Amino acid sequence: MAFQSIFFRALCGAFCGVALTCIPVSATGVAAPPPATAARYDTLVVRAPARNGPGPAVGAVVTRLDLEDPRGARDLADALGAVAGLQVRRYGAAGASAVPSMRGSSPSQLRLFVDGMPLDDAQTGLVDLARLPLERFGTADVHRGGVPVRLGGIGGAGAINLRTRRQASGWDLGLAAGSFGAVSARAIWGHDTGSGSVLVLAHGRRADNDFRFTDHRWTFHETDDDVEAVRENAWLREHGFFLSAAGDPGGDWRVRGWAGFLRRDGGRPGPVGGNASPHASVRYDRLDGYLSLDWREDLLRAEVAAARSDDLLDDPAGEVANLPPGMTTSRGEDVALRLSVAPRIVSGGELDLAVRFGAEWRGQWFDENLVGLDQPLRHRDQTTAFAALDAALAGPRLRLEPSLRWQGNRDDFPPVPALPHWPEQEGVEHRQEDWSPAVGLVWDASPGRLAVEAHAARTVRVPTWVELFGHRGGIVGDRELAPEEIASWDVGVTARPGDGLSVRAAFFAASTDETIVYVANSQQTSRPVNAGATRNRGLELELWWRPAARLRLEANATFQRARDAGGLAAYDGKRLPFLPDREFFGRLAWTREGLAPWIELQARSGNYRDRYNTPEGRAPARHQWHLGVDRSFRPGWPGPDSRLTVSAAILNLTDNSIYDVEGYPLPGRSWRASVQLKP
Repeated sequence: MAFQSIFFRALCGAFCGVALTCIPVSATGVAAPPPATAARYDTLVVRAPARNGPGPAVGAVVTRLDLEDPRGARDLADALGAVAGLQVRRYGAAGASAVPSMRGSSPSQLRLFVDGMPLDDAQTGLVDLARLPLERFGTADVHRGGVPVRLGGIGGAGAINLRTRRQASGWDLGLAAGSFGAVSARAIWGHDTGSGSVLVLAHGRRADNDFRFTDHRWTFHETDDDVEAVRENAWLREHGFFLSAAGDPGGDWRVRGWAGFLRRDGGRPGPVGGNASPHASVRYDRLDGYLSLDWREDLLRAEVAAARSDDLLDDPAGEVANLPPGMTTSRGEDVALRLSVAPRIVSGGELDLAVRFGAEWRGQWFDENLVGLDQPLRHRDQTTAFAALDAALAGPRLRLEPSLRWQGNRDDFPPVPALPHWPEQEGVEHRQEDWSPAVGLVWDASPGRLAVEAHAARTVRVPTWVELFGHRGGIVGDRELAPEEIASWDVGVTARPGDGLSVRAAFFAASTDETIVYVANSQQTSRPVNAGATRNRGLELELWWRPAARLRLEANATFQRARDAGGLAAYDGKRLPFLPDREFFGRLAWTREGLAPWIELQARSGNYRDRYNTPEGRAPARHQWHLGVDRSFRPGWPGPDSRLTVSAAILNLTDNSIYDVEGYPLPGRSWRASVQLKP
């Protein structure tokens, strides 16, 4: 793995050079004044709102979230879980795994990015939101039904693009505390001259998560055997650092880069019941970086990202896996490079044509040692080519964007035996090529008032390493697996009738064929096969209303019908696990003279936790009320423009007992409070 390690060090060195040169200085040694520049919105979003809310886009149905709005001490999973059409499966309280899915897709069909560069890994295809610190990010673009072509890759059922924070000049200090030993802190310093900026961020948090809960003993349909218990071994300790810089070196060039480090230590409690693991713990380290070079406002763009992560599972009692007691260590390394060009062919009048095309290469390496059993070094190369035409017609009230992607995958490591005593097989190189077409349209029917958008895409989800090559502990790989075939389309209408009101309705349909499911191969092993299919259709409603300066209402609702369509009698027509037919989120806030009380409601209908839809696996309908208040002051120190904000909230006000995923309880009623100072 020498190449990627050397490459990563070179990237960090290049970034440090950018950080030292991105702030222009005049001959007198004083920072040069910022030049007059026009506001420029991201090209993924047509008329992207500067605040939370829906905006029509040709790439997919997109909603932008403002992640700098603190609302207490929430995490990234809480913020994203409030978006229409997006579900987050939580495996416990703060710090526990949180896995997103979208519009009935499997979690591995959803792609995650940071500043446009991919995060999902080849090992499992998943990204754990709990391992992404909220403090790093300023906004999130949630794309439903497709992946914008400029994000590269073969596509997916949807995408989340997290944008790293950009701080204006000055400090931002924050402290927070809450129930069950939760404490967190952050410090941000930024300097912005207009043509160059630097940001430095340090953050940390801890939590005991020793909350009381109702233990249903795996019989949710019966209450006679319920007992009260205390969650054990769910503690968390985390800290991290982040450095970002951007500047204009001259000649119409723009350069930006960042580097970050995160360490997390925590208990690995497992599900309550017979599979608990009260003695196991996990350590996670991640070092990542990004560098981009942009010429003439995205006409030519080069990007590179690299990351290295280390996992250590300490399982002294052998509680987590069907392996001898001891330590499991793994290291993953990831390098991605992308080059894109976006020339404008025709400009002005009733016709405006631009094209975007480019290529991306991504290499992933994964090395694992399971209690002294060395695994083969895993390596995947992905090469992608993409092209899109952006046509603005009727000057430019009608926008059309057809796009096409090609991706080639190469895996070259031997299959992994399912059980420790099985011998390794001979390695056989595995190759896969796929095409992914898509088209999007936005019609500004009444400029500034009414817009119609439509999207359609056909894409695939490439099998992961675990599916193709197996994993010690009970999974036998299948190198003959075909990719999952994903087809989707939607039609949406966005209306802005005035008085600060934005409303959007989107009807969608999505299907997956050749769905990969696991079937029992023996008493101790299972094997993935292409034996499934799913169908989903639904309606998403979003509302953002600010009728007056003091009142603000945000709400969304999702109605969907996600069903199994694989043709097997035991599952055909059954509801897909963990996907409720109805979901609702609403938030009402009122502000007067620095005082801002607010109330939130999150509700979802009942759903099943198993493919059979058994009564024992049915999760009841649930709702959670959250109540809080923010108070802002101008204390006059340490500067005349300083602002101090104090926030307090009560979560799960009615103390509902909730299991998001079977065996993993969530906290009942709890509180959190925070203080934020901007000098």
